[in-house]
Amino acid sequence: MINTGGQTIVDEPKRRVTMDFVLDSAGLNYPYRSASKFKGTIGIEFRGSSSQGFPKKSYGFETWDVTLNDSDVAFPGFPAESDWILNANYTDKSLLRNVFTYDMARKMGWYAPRTQFVELIIDDKYQGIYILMEKIKKNNDRVDIATLNATDTSAIEITGGYIFKIDKTTGSGSGNGWNSTFRSPSSNKVISFQPEYPDADSITPLQKQYLIRYVDSFERALAGPNFMDSALGWRKFADEASFIDYFLLNELAKNVDGLRISTYLHKHKITNKKGKLVMGPVWDYDISYRNADYCGGDNLTGWAYNFNLVCGNDGMQVPFWWSRLVQ
Repeated sequence: MINTGGQTIVDEPKRRVTMDFVLDSAGLNYPYRSASKFKGTIGIEFRGSSSQGFPKKSYGFETWDVTLNDSDVAFPGFPAESDWILNANYTDKSLLRNVFTYDMARKMGWYAPRTQFVELIIDDKYQGIYILMEKIKKNNDRVDIATLNATDTSAIEITGGYIFKIDKTTGSGSGNGWNSTFRSPSSNKVISFQPEYPDADSITPLQKQYLIRYVDSFERALAGPNFMDSALGWRKFADEASFIDYFLLNELAKNVDGLRISTYLHKHKITNKKGKLVMGPVWDYDISYRNADYCGGDNLTGWAYNFNLVCGNDGMQVPFWWSRLVQ
């Protein structure tokens, strides 16, 4: 239950409001009679890109202390953290597609955001069922990579960790990105990367250049004549198992957004897990599993990685990686 005090929630900045998270583990949940598991201050705003135009809004929020600084909270079933999402899943009326896929990814051994169905009430008005979920973030209990500070510029320290994504240039985490030197096959469209950790405002020029060069080295090795060679090819730069499992999850879901939008990668420091690129975490399966009526999303046959052949005019295209990897 959120009380805005008469404020209007907007995209930015976050509004200071109060939240009461109630849960009756013994039976039915009653808004004003069940036990409070958290009652305090949060900062809340709209989140998403195109989804902000939907009647049912998604929200991002931070749990704050009395001085309005981030304060970690352990909601039931979650490790403590301060960054959270209330996902409306407006385009997925089953509300199951994200929850189901994230659960599969975790059972395959990878981190994926934990989820919990909740009912949201704002200013005493029922908003419907939402999914409380973890924001993708560097954290020991989320994306477990090394901390990267602005002063980390040495040959070892600058190598990680990083989180970045292939995504639209609007919405959370966008800005200060870069383009691949390799265009998408068949459509010749530009592929854009967006930094997530360090974020667009925090990543230093040296760190950004290191990450650009590393991703470029991976792409050149994958595109080159020795791409299958374990020492000279793409495996030198990337974790093979993560690419296989990410591919399987996207193809099982026939995710029309898969591999081209909301596609996260992270990179470890070279002293930690060999410092390679890792696909994931998985994210954004609202219109997968035959829940899109365009670009082959409603077709039971075909492959998600062949999106460019089906929908070459779309501005967001799949990079050449996957057609090369299936060789």
